[in-house]
Amino acid sequence: MDLNIFKKKEEIEVKESGEESAPEGKYQEACSLCGKTPCDKKWGGQFFHKKCFRKIKKGARGML
Repeated sequence: MDLNIFKKKEEIEVKESGEESAPEGKYQEACSLCGKTPCDKKWGGQFFHKKCFRKIKKGARGML
């Protein structure tokens, strides 16, 4: 039994059952950076994964 209190309930249930489901996003669009679907974030008319959006933000800091 896993006693980590910081994990979400859904993660614990998936781990115990041994099944992994496909990642579900908010939008069924291709990511503007990596091109994979589904995406979690819409910004500036484009769709991004949360991880890809952080990369874009970090790259834009140097431009300002």
